[in-house]
Amino acid sequence: MDVLGISLGHDTNFALVSDGRLVASVEAERFFRRKRYKLHCQTLEPGRQPSGFQYVDVTELEAFLEAVGEAWGRRFDHIAVQNQGRTAEFENLAVLLDRLGFRYGAIHAVDHHLAHAALGFYTSPYRDALVFSYDGFGNDGNTVMFHATGDGGVRYLHRGDIRFGQSYNNLGYIAGVQPEVCGTSAGKTMGLAAYGTARGDWMACARRYVREYRKILPAAANGIRPFGAGHRINAVALAEIADLGRYVTYERDEPGPATLGGRLRQALRAAPLRPVLRLPGVDDRDAQDLTATVQAAWTAEALACLEGFAQVSRNLCVVGGCALNGVTNHAIETSGLFERIHFIPNPTDCGLAGGAALQVAHREGSAAFGGCDAFFSPYLGMEPFDSDRLPELRRAYPHRKLEPPLVPGVLARLLWENRLIGVIRGRYEVGPRALGNRSILCNPFDPDMRDVLNAKVKHREWYRPFAPVATAEDAGRFFTNVADIPYMSVICHTRPEWRERLPSVTHVDGSARLQTVRRDQNPFLHDILKAFESLSGAPVLLNTSFNPRGEPILNYLAVGLEMLESTDLDFVLIDETLFCRTGRPDLLSFGGA
Repeated sequence: MDVLGISLGHDTNFALVSDGRLVASVEAERFFRRKRYKLHCQTLEPGRQPSGFQYVDVTELEAFLEAVGEAWGRRFDHIAVQNQGRTAEFENLAVLLDRLGFRYGAIHAVDHHLAHAALGFYTSPYRDALVFSYDGFGNDGNTVMFHATGDGGVRYLHRGDIRFGQSYNNLGYIAGVQPEVCGTSAGKTMGLAAYGTARGDWMACARRYVREYRKILPAAANGIRPFGAGHRINAVALAEIADLGRYVTYERDEPGPATLGGRLRQALRAAPLRPVLRLPGVDDRDAQDLTATVQAAWTAEALACLEGFAQVSRNLCVVGGCALNGVTNHAIETSGLFERIHFIPNPTDCGLAGGAALQVAHREGSAAFGGCDAFFSPYLGMEPFDSDRLPELRRAYPHRKLEPPLVPGVLARLLWENRLIGVIRGRYEVGPRALGNRSILCNPFDPDMRDVLNAKVKHREWYRPFAPVATAEDAGRFFTNVADIPYMSVICHTRPEWRERLPSVTHVDGSARLQTVRRDQNPFLHDILKAFESLSGAPVLLNTSFNPRGEPILNYLAVGLEMLESTDLDFVLIDETLFCRTGRPDLLSFGGA
């Protein structure tokens, strides 16, 4: 049985499930080179329509569907759609699919958190599990518990009221974090929290904030609202912290004509005053302490939610956008509430197409799910979209073809010499973390590497850490992980005796967003790590995403090679061919290859 999964809205993605297994996935952001890119068909009429942080045009969805059809075919047993329950759009999509020649037995709508939960469970090794799905918003809830079994499927267990994703995102605005184009500040805020101290005297207010936060509708806008424009801070409970009182102001919202109540208040000039908390910025100690305190409170509330359902199963799957919070994941892992925990590389909305397709495949199939007997590989994305241009690119850039057995040793030596190397190999890794196939690799032993990488290539905020990757069988010598972390899902710590030796991958509080890799998961990356160990004494490298500034992880060869000219990246490895910038063929004059 073949099922095509489609998820529309931000992080638009498509997925292919064959015989109950997720075999391929593609995200629109990689194709269009714009972070969190969304596609819609709320109208079938061509033309730009404002949609939150960007404009959408149904012609872009048509182009993407054409690309998917060329890659995976146009005949499926079922099509599964996640689009937050937008009925008119669902109907338009069916018309569009028919127009483009797609043929299928039936088309199904799958609710948001159910799709998240299905992706978590049906990629797990479990026959029975509690599934915890939490993020910013879903048409079927905000914080949802499921009980999933092999013969009974994924069933709703409880819908909670806590808006975990929304409260964490709002915290970034309070602290002065610059949001991404889609308005999210969560990832950056998690990095900032490591600089602060969780204040015990603030904790009661912080926990109330997590429990009581409700999103205030953004200010009315003509057009789009990129980078969080129009966001309204809700400082519920936090504004009551005495130490932060000097930062509190009171504002009167001008609600705009969106609702009858809004129109009446506007007419009567009776919009209530509300407290607004804005801290001086990310360099400020209070901002750092508040993010650390809310992070601790947020984790405590997540654990409290799980404690109430720990008796359902000894196995747990964690999904939704909040499943990227590695600090909380570590707390869950070490809490003792569960024997086994399954994380996935794409728990955010970028995995919803796969989840929707898996839900339909297992619901419509006849066999009970017995748990996956193999590692859930993250390398499910497409080959580079412009692979056919490789001969042309070879003519444009100096390059050197390496003998395959010698590649790990050559790269290890260059990395030990503090070269910055971008890697493009095979199918890309799904989800927001680079896991070796679209990565920039660097030497973690160089105390200046973090600053060098930031100045030469990444240009990120000063407080954001870089991640280590280590061989799974050796990671425990250097880090405090209690299990493999193949998807960078859990933030552990660098062991004290290695913190000074691995400064570029150790955050200010000693933490590390570790990726572990076994040879059967990624032989290429594992072999480089072992070759690097022979030079450095540790099979550990710095691993960061390969992308131009402000763009998603790349999937175009030309884009990666252009970074040789636009940044100070030293080399790009495409399969077994090493490229350097134009005019510098001498960089390829090394021995041993």
